Amino acid sequence: MTCTHTDVGNGVTVTTCSRGRRRRAPCSVCGRREHELLCDYPLRGAKVGQTCSRTLCRKCAVRVGEQDLCPAHGKAAQGESGGSQ
Repeated sequence: MTCTHTDVGNGVTVTTCSRGRRRRAPCSVCGRREHELLCDYPLRGAKVGQTCSRTLCRKCAVRVGEQDLCPAHGKAAQGESGGSQ
């Protein structure tokens, strides 16, 4: 565990300890890189109002309009919009 000591003035020192930077979950598509994005595809049925939220790296994400989607939902969204981006 690493600790840092910060002087906040007036003779007061704050000590903050941590186990280091927490690693992000890997991309759910390739598994090689840390995720940077979540799939924005809106879910239907019982989960209406929620999104898919699969973890994605920038290389695996499919950009459709303003949304970052997983490859499966990217195909579905492009099919729904007639294949245009």
